[in-house]
Parts: sequence; C-alpha cells; structure tokens
Amino acid sequence: MLDKRQIRQEIKRRKQAITPDERERLSRQICRAIESLPGFERVAHLMLYHALPDEVDTRHLLSKWAGSKQLYLPIVDGDDLIVAPYAGGAMKQGAFHIWEPAGTTAIDPARLEWIVVPGVAFDRQMNRLGRGKGFYDRLLQQTRARKIGICYGLQLVDEIPAEPHDIKMDLIITENDIIYKNDEIWH
Repeated sequence: MLDKRQIRQEIKRRKQAITPDERERLSRQICRAIESLPGFERVAHLMLYHALPDEVDTRHLLSKWAGSKQLYLPIVDGDDLIVAPYAGGAMKQGAFHIWEPAGTTAIDPARLEWIVVPGVAFDRQMNRLGRGKGFYDRLLQQTRARKIGICYGLQLVDEIPAEPHDIKMDLIITENDIIYKNDEIWH
C-alpha cells in the first residue's frame, strides 16, 4: 500500500492530464449526480466549497441553488474551518487562495444537513485523503451531517491508510460512480 505522501504525488500526476474543458464537463456531471441523490430536494442546509484549480468545481451548484437553499462555505480560521453562509454576495480570497464569504458570521456546523467534501483521494471503504492539514476532519467531527466526498474517477484508489481521527464519508461521487456506505440512509 502506498503511504499518504505517495498517494498525493500520484494523484497530482494523474490530475495534470485533465484539460480545462474536461474538468468543466466532469464537474458538471458530478454536480448533476449530487442533485439527483434521493432527498436532495428536501435538504435546506447544504455546505459546498469553492474549488481550488485541481478540484471538482461546485460553482454550478452555488449559482443554481443559492436562491432556494441555505448554502454555506468553509472559511479557514487558523487551524480550523468555520462555516459561513453563502448568499452569492461579497467574496474574498482567504487562506490558500480559496474564495470565501466576506464579512459573514460563522454558524454552528450542527445546523448542516449535507456537506460536500473535496479530497485529494478516496477509496471504496469511504476513506478520504485530504491535503494533510486536518481541516475537514476537525470540522466533520462537529456535525452529524451526511458527508459526500466528490472527486474525479482518477482520484479513487484501492486503499488509503486511515488513522483514528480520519472521518469516513457517507457517500462518494465521481463522474462514473456513486458509492454508498449505507444504502438505507439515502432512501
């Protein structure tokens, strides 16, 4: 099994083959898959993220659903992520050049129903490999929201070395697959 550093290097190499047009097409497919999930129409409090250049882009969901769902984005605050409402208004570039809501107040993550989570890699055992800072793991410990990992199919690996503090996903979506941890929670 590859270690986390080796997986990150391999995924970085794989993602370099994705063209901007392909990234846009695959991102739209993945966003449509999220919208097609059972229960999506009932979710009122949904956390998305503003993508880095190599991540699945969620702008389609942000623009489409900002008027009818309460959407949230993460904000890096020191060593943690806080959750702020997104209303399509003022944005600023925060830590790591990630766009985040400007001048907003953090909410309690327990309010969230679903959280769409980016990752460097995922495996079919629902493990997620992030960028190594633990931001999402610390946030996900604070909520009972359903955790939806999204990635390009080339980011799925056989096995990610998981540690006790790593939070598993409830569902993983690629352009090719929807991988369920437990079918019953989505019906």
